[in-house]
Amino acid sequence: MIFLEYIELLLFAICAFTVFYLLVYAIAATSNRTDKYSESKVKHRFAILIPAYEDDEHILYAVKSFLEQDYPIDCFDIIVISDHLRPETDLQLSQYPIILLKARFKKSSKTKSVKAAMSQLKEGQYDIVLMMNADNVVDKNFLAEINNTYASGSNAIQTHRIYQERPDNVSILYAISDEINNSILRAGHVNLGLSASLNGSGTAIDFTWFKEHIGHLKDDDDEKVIESLLLRERMYVEYLNKTHVYALKNGEEKKRHARHDNWGKAQYYSFFTNIGNLPAAILSGNFDYADRILQWFIFPRTLLSGIIFLSGCLSIYFGWDACLKWWGLLLTFLLVMAIAIPDYLVDKKFNKAMKAIPSLAAGMIFNILLKKKK
Repeated sequence: MIFLEYIELLLFAICAFTVFYLLVYAIAATSNRTDKYSESKVKHRFAILIPAYEDDEHILYAVKSFLEQDYPIDCFDIIVISDHLRPETDLQLSQYPIILLKARFKKSSKTKSVKAAMSQLKEGQYDIVLMMNADNVVDKNFLAEINNTYASGSNAIQTHRIYQERPDNVSILYAISDEINNSILRAGHVNLGLSASLNGSGTAIDFTWFKEHIGHLKDDDDEKVIESLLLRERMYVEYLNKTHVYALKNGEEKKRHARHDNWGKAQYYSFFTNIGNLPAAILSGNFDYADRILQWFIFPRTLLSGIIFLSGCLSIYFGWDACLKWWGLLLTFLLVMAIAIPDYLVDKKFNKAMKAIPSLAAGMIFNILLKKKK
């Protein structure tokens, strides 16, 4: 019994730390901060990388979006990496003033496509590499805003992704989750003087640095590896909250579950591969890097909410004091989520999606159990 009490206290301590961490940055995100930089007379050259894996439906919209930029056309190249696109889509793309690279990987990944594209670009050919998704569209001033920020001295920049289409409850919840990340992991961090987290879409990085480091990435690595490399070298990641990337899709349900599983694995892989550097990061004053390692340690929000709720129910057997602390933590967690979710998402669809959470959670658990049986 004493052993179980120690386990319960340890679990509570980790959950409480996670909730407190989220609360600090959620509150910080509510502070208004201008991310407008003065207009630069220098027009830097962009390499816009758009890996397109089986995304025939949206890639043309993405290309057209960049061709309509209020930015000199000779100062950027749109580089589409066509991976398993239909021949007719490739034919349509070839009609546009872009660089079309064709790939057909047996096991496709975004990093593999980006590495293939970067291997064909020469050092000094561009100033900024901009990584996009095939379903992304942007406003006409998008490149100009990034150019102004880069000219001010920012070598790594993350823009604000917004899911434009939310046709069902699951896509609504994914959009909400993404905006919570924007609030806590990006806006909240930069408001406290720390680096924003990368999300791999609408991410701009100094071309020379990126070309030098992209070779260190494995084919299945994601933006967290790039993030750790940046922060180790004390390169600050700026966040442009008012510079938007509009995602046209949220993905099919199977792909969404796979993406969620991969994200969780990537988080803990990043934690275990970087935890050994935590003492040195703290002692050297590299608090950006130390913070990111702690961020990878805390429970993902979905897991956190489940642990707190179940522990609150089970703690009844330990006594009312144990029960009250868990339910108090759950209320604090819900407060954090309320602070972090932007007003534009709170509508009738939001209420409907919230009511559907229990059934969606049950379906997710059922899918996991089926996978294990297979």
